[in-house]
Formats: sequence, structure tokens, C-alpha cells
Amino acid sequence: MKQHTTAERGTVTIKTLLSFAILLFSCYLGYKFIPVYIAAYDFDNALKTQAQYSGSMKTNDVIMKELLLKAAELELPITKKELKIERTTSRMTITARYVVPVKTPFFTYDWHFEEEESAVLF
Repeated sequence: MKQHTTAERGTVTIKTLLSFAILLFSCYLGYKFIPVYIAAYDFDNALKTQAQYSGSMKTNDVIMKELLLKAAELELPITKKELKIERTTSRMTITARYVVPVKTPFFTYDWHFEEEESAVLF
């Protein structure tokens, strides 16, 4: 009796090729999106640090300059227009609203970020 075993013949099915293509596409998207996410997370940490530790010692202009330098270091498209620093007698709030375009061969995704950090001034 002869059995049909396609695995032994070394054939590749359409399902296998499609699964491999989906895996490759997912890895590519991760390659494009994960660095942007990490940079945005690092910038959020910089906002938090500036709000908590620099509020009573630095002027708004100095804080703005340091945040813009951090954004440039992280290659985020943030300008003075996207940053807002509000200071009252007891509280400081820093808000950043920006868009990072993530380009792929198939589409461009505009990833919107809105981060706000607030801290009490001493």
C-alpha cells in the first residue's frame, strides 16, 4: 500500500507561505513601531523629571530648551509649538502633544501622542 505523505516530499503549502509572510510583516512592523514607542516613553520620563525636579529651580525657557534638546536627541518631531508649560504659585504642568509619522512601504501611520505631567512646586 502506498501512502501519500506530502511532508516527506518537501512541498510547501499555501498556508505555510501565508503564515511565513504574516510573520515577516509582523516583525517588520515591530521594527518600525517599537523604536518610536521607546522614544516616546523616554520623552515622557524626561517630562516627568523636569516637572518634578526642575520646577522650582529653573525658568520655563530653560525647561523648554532642555525638553527640545531631549526630543531632538530621541529624534522626535517636537517643536516649541507642541510643548506647553504652565506654572502657578503651587503647581507646574507640562503638556506635550505631537504626531510621529511612521512610514512603511504600504502606508504612513500618524501616531498621536499626548503626554501631561504635573508636579507640586516647593
